[in-house]
Amino acid sequence: MDNIEYLFAGFAVFWACLFVYLVLLQGRIRALQREIERLEERLEEADAASGSGSTPRR
Repeated sequence: MDNIEYLFAGFAVFWACLFVYLVLLQGRIRALQREIERLEERLEEADAASGSGSTPRR
């Protein structure tokens, strides 16, 4: 059991990298959600300007 410190260090590095990855992934998801909302608003504005009166489908 001489190398238990290395095992613990490996697990710690793994969990730290996983946490950083998930935080970055969450940021990308939020950015995509904002972009989708912005595009939906532009679509609604385009529909209103054209006078079609239809609502966008989801």
